[in-house]
Amino acid sequence: MMIAELDELERKIQEATKLLTRLREEKRTLALENREIRERVRVLESAAGKQKAADLQPRLHALEGERATLLDERRVMVRRVEEMLVKLSVLEKAVHA
Repeated sequence: MMIAELDELERKIQEATKLLTRLREEKRTLALENREIRERVRVLESAAGKQKAADLQPRLHALEGERATLLDERRVMVRRVEEMLVKLSVLEKAVHA
């Protein structure tokens, strides 16, 4: 009985590890996208000085919204990774107890 429980715990730890790996990769991807969007916003802001601000306002607003969405997603990912790390810590303590 104890072996089966340990096997199940090991399986859950492996699943959690895979999930953490995927979440970390998603976090890296979101961070890269965020940098790219910041650069696009910077370029647009620079171009706005050369064009009428009203012409670029809708696009700038859309990019700001996209950036805000990415930041929200990043916060969610960070929270999920932190939660998974706590769960993984609990599982590791249970295995080593």
